[in-house]
Amino acid sequence: MLQSLIHRPRRILMTTDAVGGVWRYSLDLARELAAGGDSIVLAGLGPEPSPEQAREAQSFATLVWLKSPPDWMTRDEKDLDRLPGELRSLAKTYAIDLVHLNAPAQAAGLDLTCPIVAVSHSCVATWLHAVRGQAPADAWSWQRDRNRAGFDRADVVIAPSRSHAEMLQACYGAIAGLGVVHNGALPGPRPGRRERFVFAAARWWDEGKNAASLDAAAALCAWPVQAAG
Repeated sequence: MLQSLIHRPRRILMTTDAVGGVWRYSLDLARELAAGGDSIVLAGLGPEPSPEQAREAQSFATLVWLKSPPDWMTRDEKDLDRLPGELRSLAKTYAIDLVHLNAPAQAAGLDLTCPIVAVSHSCVATWLHAVRGQAPADAWSWQRDRNRAGFDRADVVIAPSRSHAEMLQACYGAIAGLGVVHNGALPGPRPGRRERFVFAAARWWDEGKNAASLDAAAALCAWPVQAAG
């Protein structure tokens, strides 16, 4: 019993990418875990980080960049075939205790003895369901199948909100071990003097960001609306 109450620093393997919001999510989480005594290996997929991004990550974690792309950056499922091997190699090299995957599809076919946590931030199936009210076309059905395999493989599946968790089960069916852990972020710098304008930042080519509603609201707003993308 006493042994179970003693905290042993964990060795955690966490996937990330340097393009979207997963980068900030993973770095903020990894930084807090490292501050608590855990050691973190960040395994990146897709375009490599900028020198500034790399320096930030390497200040508290080991940063490794893989050859595999994120699932949402390829139309060919075969591009992901090497990922399980890359993750297994890292898990062995760093004697990993826990794997935290920031895309459920990354758990598909991953044969490890340590626990696997898969976090669903977004996916093609839920995006199409919410934005267009339709299922993925045949050309994208492999993404749904790979996510389903990842849900089944993971020991725990995390969604950032109850609504996203409900959407996942609407699109994929029942998911064992599904729970909700809200996203968090480190406080930003203290604001200076406020100015009278509205600022919005997003990937505006993404229909899910709903730029049309912002545009309609701007026509009714007395303040100028500035958008960056």
